[in-house]
Amino acid sequence: MMSEFQHGQPAGRPLPERPKTRGQLARWVEETLDIRIPARALCPHHCPPLDYLAASFLGGDAPPVDGKPATAGGADLLVWANRGGGKTLLAAVATLLEAVYKKPIDIRILGGSFDQSDRLADYLRNFFSGDLACLLEGRVTRQRIRLAGGADIRMLSQSQRAVRGQHVQKIRCDEVDLFDPHVWRALQFVTRSSESTRGGIEVFSTMHCPGGLMEQLVDSARAGGAGGQGFRLIHWCLWDVIERCGPDRRCQECPLCEDCRGRARRGLGFFKIDDAIAIKARSSRSAWETEMLCLGARREQMVFGEFDPDVHVADVAYCADFPTYRAIDFGYASPFVCLWIQLTPGGEVHVIDEYVQARRPLAQHAVEILRRDFGPVEIAYVDPAGRAREATSGAACTELLSAAGIQCRWRQSNLAEGMELIRAAMAPAMGEPTLKIAPQCRRLVEAFRTYHYPPPGSRQPADVPVKDGPDHLIDAVRYFFVNRMRPAGRLRRARY
Repeated sequence: MMSEFQHGQPAGRPLPERPKTRGQLARWVEETLDIRIPARALCPHHCPPLDYLAASFLGGDAPPVDGKPATAGGADLLVWANRGGGKTLLAAVATLLEAVYKKPIDIRILGGSFDQSDRLADYLRNFFSGDLACLLEGRVTRQRIRLAGGADIRMLSQSQRAVRGQHVQKIRCDEVDLFDPHVWRALQFVTRSSESTRGGIEVFSTMHCPGGLMEQLVDSARAGGAGGQGFRLIHWCLWDVIERCGPDRRCQECPLCEDCRGRARRGLGFFKIDDAIAIKARSSRSAWETEMLCLGARREQMVFGEFDPDVHVADVAYCADFPTYRAIDFGYASPFVCLWIQLTPGGEVHVIDEYVQARRPLAQHAVEILRRDFGPVEIAYVDPAGRAREATSGAACTELLSAAGIQCRWRQSNLAEGMELIRAAMAPAMGEPTLKIAPQCRRLVEAFRTYHYPPPGSRQPADVPVKDGPDHLIDAVRYFFVNRMRPAGRLRRARY
């Protein structure tokens, strides 16, 4: 692709025949739109942008994912690429190709904001402003483009009302990390195949938020999706779209050297080296790695940036010589959580098992907890809110657990106090970490990995973690630490 995807309409040339191979596809785009698409990745296990266009328009085998064969699957594609990496323009090119060669077809464009949808639409409007204008049917508007022969392209606002009721062949989602979860769920039911096109969803985004939708989709794609039929992951970064670095630049003097490692000497892309240097100079390391190198979500937004599975996940097992405790966070629609924790004579905290279940009565949870106990349990440390009596039953959660034989204690504390105690065990100022989690506690490990603060620009308080799932398991850990590891103050014991 040329610098920042420069494009125009060549005059006086007929539209080429429908491309049938990868090479023909690249030539079609260059000759028709004056866009040169990088066809070779420079990073191991990455994909060049042409892989997306080939997979979208031609179908066929997916490119490899992290060096392993990708799942065959259907027409759902997941594009993870850097800021300025051409995601939106490529989505517009794919939309143009389908509208021209696969009609009748209905295509919908949905961005993380309507402005994002409009950016993609701007590319399309520009494509159709020259020789291709003869393909149009009716007037081009901000929200709709129609082609003779039955191609209908519409830009949607991000709302359930706009999404529900749609039955289309293709929907393209730009910057999905900014999507409302309810809208995303509604989107899964809108696609329908036609004789000329297989129905599918295509997603384009960087990865901003730990535990966010994009990270979940990437993890699922790498794991093979549901039954091997999930999204195909197509992944590139700055180096896969960087321009060729000329002999006038010296690697030793270049601010990009530590990350580039000479890749730009082989660059065939469009991203200007001077622009990359300027972006790096005004970015934090975390933002640079997230937005441009596509190494994962921003760690600076993680509550426990100190968490390292190689350090904190260990083969700790039940030991009859160590005291055992339970840590409980109550929930019904949100999950009920119980952790089994042992404290070693040396002060190490071992989380040896977990129970996470939603939408069950407390009596059933109590039966399952007692069944899973390894041996004698000292006490259960619980959410102080569990002592409040319910309006329907007139009983408190702590009373119900006590009646089942599970004695409870609690201590009032603020969020910051518990977090600091956990961090102190995870990364003490002196000595080795004292928090160890057994591998079978997969939900807890995932919670530590994804528990995050709200993204920049959010209306939520910047210093309060987002309550979107991981908080329930972290809260259970916190109740243990504020009760057992800092016992100062009066501990309340249930007396029922």
